[in-house]
Amino acid sequence: MMQIYFLSVTYLLLGSAFLLSDMYGGRFALLLSLRYVFRTNKGFQKIMIVLGFALSLALGVFPMAPGPRLLGDLIPMANTILLSFWYLFHALRYTEEEASLQEKSVLETTGQYFEKNKRNFGFLTGIVALLHFLVPMSVLL
Repeated sequence: MMQIYFLSVTYLLLGSAFLLSDMYGGRFALLLSLRYVFRTNKGFQKIMIVLGFALSLALGVFPMAPGPRLLGDLIPMANTILLSFWYLFHALRYTEEEASLQEKSVLETTGQYFEKNKRNFGFLTGIVALLHFLVPMSVLL
């Protein structure tokens, strides 16, 4: 399904822009604007989370044509799932800042890991999106 392919590439590029906004926001004002929209608009956060999990499922079930029938786009699917968890962590972190002293959940631990390696995860997401777009025939298991 070609629509899923283009949606996943767009989702990954947008996620890479969010992740790299702290580092390159001074040079590119669009990145700061995207970060502001994500942090202030709860509806946008929910859409990005639901869209990420739906795209992950769709990439697992409906891969690009040359790939195997099930899990043909494994790397973009895994990256989309991780990006969805990052969005979910940020959505929960900004709503429950008062309860931050409670016990750590798996989601919080994962989010802290991504925060430490946000620049690397942003570059990795951008590379996966570009490879998935430029050479889709090589994105196989």
